[in-house]
Amino acid sequence: MSEHPANRSSGSPRTPADTVTIRCRENGPLVVEMPAEALTPGLKLQVTDHLGAAFTPPEGKRAVALCRCGHSSRRPFCDGSHRQHGFLAAEQAEPQPDG
Repeated sequence: MSEHPANRSSGSPRTPADTVTIRCRENGPLVVEMPAEALTPGLKLQVTDHLGAAFTPPEGKRAVALCRCGHSSRRPFCDGSHRQHGFLAAEQAEPQPDG
């Protein structure tokens, strides 16, 4: 698989410091990354089910991995089961034109 154009020259694309980022890991989970607490006081991550009931995310982490293979024993959170089950997903965003 070829490297994504956004990662070729200078590593990961830059995102603003106050932005929540969701990364689609190749053949893995969705990773939700929160900005640094110092820049966003009071910002919290909440993961809910379809009825609005909240799941308890891991404490003290700025990033949470969400299962998309369906095999995790900790759903909706990832436990790495995608590796044993051969989950394949390699979506890539289309590069955006500069401007």
